[in-house]
Amino acid sequence: MSNREEFYPMRFFATLTVDDLEASTRWYTDVLGFRLVFSMTGQDGAPILSHLRWIKYADLLLAPQGPPTSSKTDKGMGVRLSFLVTEGTVDELADKVKARDCTIAQGPLTQPWNTREFTVLDPDGYTLTFFQQADTNRTFDQVVQDVSQKV
Repeated sequence: MSNREEFYPMRFFATLTVDDLEASTRWYTDVLGFRLVFSMTGQDGAPILSHLRWIKYADLLLAPQGPPTSSKTDKGMGVRLSFLVTEGTVDELADKVKARDCTIAQGPLTQPWNTREFTVLDPDGYTLTFFQQADTNRTFDQVVQDVSQKV
């Protein structure tokens, strides 16, 4: 059996521009547990792309931006990426992230829309939320009704 990642046509993916491609790639793999599918270098040998995978069909590309931006939060402003936790629990993943000296911006907490989630900011200011269903016995209709009554 091969350790190579499966290749498939990606129907949707995000590409994030980052200030330091190598450092961001390490952060995503070492801190959050993404897997590096492949990386590309330019003719000069400098890295130009990292293809990361959270789970199947949840791929993320990192690409260098060029000169660093003046404000990291401007880059990720308005962008929130959400990833389903399929192995273990949200709380277990949050504990692993904290143990790797990553600051959790919010959570873990249970939201009215029936998710247990926590949020981190990556080194470039992008917001990433990791979530899973909080109560597997609640139906979608029940969740919508409960949330609608609270608004």
